[in-house]
Amino acid sequence: MSFHLAASDIKIAAGNFAPYFRADTQVHKQGLYEILITSALSKLLLNPKYINVSNEAIKRYYQKNRVDLAINWTGDFSGEGYVSAHRLFFYNRAILRRLSEWQGAQHILALEGARIASFSGASLNFGTDYNTLINNEKTRYFESGDQYAINKMLLANKVDILIADWLKFYRFAKPMGLIEEFMALDLLHNEGSKIIFKDKKLRDDFDKVVEQMHASGELQQLTQAWLAKNNLPMVSHHFLAKKS
Repeated sequence: MSFHLAASDIKIAAGNFAPYFRADTQVHKQGLYEILITSALSKLLLNPKYINVSNEAIKRYYQKNRVDLAINWTGDFSGEGYVSAHRLFFYNRAILRRLSEWQGAQHILALEGARIASFSGASLNFGTDYNTLINNEKTRYFESGDQYAINKMLLANKVDILIADWLKFYRFAKPMGLIEEFMALDLLHNEGSKIIFKDKKLRDDFDKVVEQMHASGELQQLTQAWLAKNNLPMVSHHFLAKKS
């Protein structure tokens, strides 16, 4: 057992963007994933300490043994460690104007020919059809590490579709009275972001606890309370779940 575990203290490399993680929030409200992960680990008598950094920095912190686990790991994992059966599933959707020519799309490939923007690493998360779409010569596509910037591009009609998290976009557009102009289509095959543990027993114990929290409804209760507190829509979605 590592020093952190023996001391009932555990270090976690996590994301740094609102509203899912604590960093970057002006009112210092706790992020959803920190609430869910903390609730699970507290049942194992562990006190998590979060290091909020970029997605690439999450991997560096883990690989340099500066943390005990990493959450929001995108793409493949190879190296020393143990992957949880559960993943983080953001509310990623195809976001577009209600009057868009693609408003009736029922499959991701139906977005062919659109100007599409997404977040860095999106091509690692959404499967084969998504990669077919973004590599289609008729589709104009790029990724950015700044969703705020690509949100603004959608409002300015510089892109037709934003592949991104609807709740993050909601927080951006709602205060300006613009949210009703847009819609979110559920077209993505979502791989989810991995949770990586240094310690196998902790991974196993964590997975059992999360299963129990699913079965009891505790995860859903925590999620609904967080959505209400942050004035976000009451979406029906499993944010921490097994890959289907």
